[in-house]
Amino acid sequence: MDVTAKIAEFVAAAKYEQLPPKAIGTAKVALRDCLGVALAGSREEDARICAALARQEQAGEEASAIGQGFKTSALNAALANGTAAHAMDFDHSFTLMGQPTAPIIPAAISLGEALGVGGRKMIEAYAVGYEVTAKLVHSLRDSAHDGWHAPSSVGVFGATAACAKLLGLQASAVEMALGIAASMAGGIVANFGTMTKPLHVGLGARNGVLAAKLAAAGYTANGKAIESGFGFYKVLHPNTPVDEKPIEELGRSYALLSDGIRIKPYPCGGLTHQVIDSVLEFRSKHGLTAEQVERIDVDVAKHTFERIVFKVPQTGIQGKFCMPYLVARALIDGKISLHAFTETAVREPSILKFAERVQMNLDNNLKKTDPGGRPCRVTVRMKSGQILLREAQHAKGGPEFPMSEDELRGKFTECAREALGESATKEALTMIEGFEELADVRALTNIIRGSI
Repeated sequence: MDVTAKIAEFVAAAKYEQLPPKAIGTAKVALRDCLGVALAGSREEDARICAALARQEQAGEEASAIGQGFKTSALNAALANGTAAHAMDFDHSFTLMGQPTAPIIPAAISLGEALGVGGRKMIEAYAVGYEVTAKLVHSLRDSAHDGWHAPSSVGVFGATAACAKLLGLQASAVEMALGIAASMAGGIVANFGTMTKPLHVGLGARNGVLAAKLAAAGYTANGKAIESGFGFYKVLHPNTPVDEKPIEELGRSYALLSDGIRIKPYPCGGLTHQVIDSVLEFRSKHGLTAEQVERIDVDVAKHTFERIVFKVPQTGIQGKFCMPYLVARALIDGKISLHAFTETAVREPSILKFAERVQMNLDNNLKKTDPGGRPCRVTVRMKSGQILLREAQHAKGGPEFPMSEDELRGKFTECAREALGESATKEALTMIEGFEELADVRALTNIIRGSI
């Protein structure tokens, strides 16, 4: 199959009117969540550095740096906004990869603001980008990661597709855009726990804007860059047998319906969330306290073991990928808050002292029960001799254990409040919830740009 051409045809032909109502609803939930976490992330040092560099460029003022109080070029805004969207590791995921939305929305809203498009056009572009990302991930099955950070290595194609849709590119130009994007796919897992992890998403967003704009200007690339002998599949995933069936399903079935999104209730690595759920359940159901605990064993599968790598966090970012710290924080505080990852918080003596009682172990016998499973086993050995045990595949926030609408609105409010204040946060929330009726996305970006 000509995979690149098939994707390009789907992107060019897709229309808002063809989207199932539930897919539109999911898109709006994704938009609200992504913009909320980007506003929270805009306070983080890595996002501030990217925004400061964007400001220094003094590029044409056509798109907002979310939460930063200034406008810049769509390219620079996409870089800053994409980095902010992933800076707190609070952005949602889906079945087989990390965060599908984080590169798409920052790219689309930056370019969409520059173009002055309406809410329906933005939803259409997001849906196109999500479907392209999801189908490519499914075509690679579990190997979509393979040492690559998929929101960047695969997400760049979703961001490119969304931007190509906003620009109204014909299929032949979309092929070129995807070919350009293939040469910008990247992001390595070695940089997890550093500022460069969120930068991967910022680059994916920026490169999506760049690839689409270059193609619109007549720039050329290999029209088979995804599937060719030295293309994306073969170079980034040389040992993976590609399944083309998901690509064939573009436009016939919607991953927005079958996969949906998994909202994060905690601002840390998603592979830790089943464990955090378990600890919080022990706390609420059994009244578990730190004083009662002799030891906690956390058994995880290989994928988690290779990514949640820190034993004692040296920085706030490392704290998000440190199982002992997260278990200790959940048990002692009864929550994982936005403020649990400051440089001071991750050095709190009482938390680190208890974290010494937590051990994460690799268990190759733990298997997924479905494609979205992230298996874990949490065993609490109490000083009394009692043992508490919980095994889990899915965390709160996904289709299996969804967050309530009040919880989702509460997450946005918590994330946005510090950057925007109460009044602007409420105004933005109302506007997002009626997003499809928005005549010009700039009505929203004027609010979420904030002021410094």
